[in-house]
Amino acid sequence: MRNIHIAIDVDGSPSGYISWHNHFHNKSKIRTLKPYKKTERFGVQRMEMLAVYFALSDNLKTFRKKLKRKGKKKIIIIRSDSKSTIEQLNKRSKVKDEIIKRIYNSIIKIMEKISCTLVFDYLRRTNNKAGRLLEILRKENKKIYVVPQ
Repeated sequence: MRNIHIAIDVDGSPSGYISWHNHFHNKSKIRTLKPYKKTERFGVQRMEMLAVYFALSDNLKTFRKKLKRKGKKKIIIIRSDSKSTIEQLNKRSKVKDEIIKRIYNSIIKIMEKISCTLVFDYLRRTNNKAGRLLEILRKENKKIYVVPQ
């Protein structure tokens, strides 16, 4: 019996971008959302949690299709470089912000629609493919706004 493993890296930026990369299909997506002010409390954590939400919701159709096969153990691994987000999703720490709680509850609802083992795992920023995508985007945006002298 062969197992089905789907690994997805996620990352979020308070500048208004979230991204995910599905390693199973080698497919990525970057979304633009309303940015948070740098001084806003929980802005980074909100974007990280939104990245998890959109990674699950954007891939829900794929999950249902791939995970239909009977007799196989199905595991989806969501990986983030945000320790606090992973700890909250694994119920090791409390969700203190009301907006993050609403996003968290939406993630729980999506999880109920998927019949598989869902694992939330921490990975180093240097190994996060979704984070590298956002880094490339940030560098490209800097080049756009550079005024020649």
